Amino acid sequence: MAFLTNDKLVIVGAAGMIGSNMVQTALMMGLTDDICLYDVFSPEGVAEEMRQSGFDEATITATTDAEEAFTGAKYIISSGGAPRKAGMTREDLLAGNCKIAEELGLNIKKYCPDVKHVVIIF
Repeated sequence: MAFLTNDKLVIVGAAGMIGSNMVQTALMMGLTDDICLYDVFSPEGVAEEMRQSGFDEATITATTDAEEAFTGAKYIISSGGAPRKAGMTREDLLAGNCKIAEELGLNIKKYCPDVKHVVIIF
């Protein structure tokens, strides 16, 4: 399979439904042969499913460690927001997701300041 690039792509929130679908889509489209799945919950199960789905030519790593995930990344797609829980107001949800977005920005600045493109979906 020919890939569009060999640059590292990080999928943030990869343990969730949207993130895991983004991983599969990126692999099916042949975007890159270097994909890192990052989440605060272990995304190893998603990574293993992708490895067993015939994407042998790609290096698929999974981690809960921000430094490991973001170091050397050139592309980042994040669906890593928190869902609204019972009893939460929209303001509560916004406040929590603002903290998550801030942490994402700080990790990008610290570990991959020369990133080429970032897409954030909350």
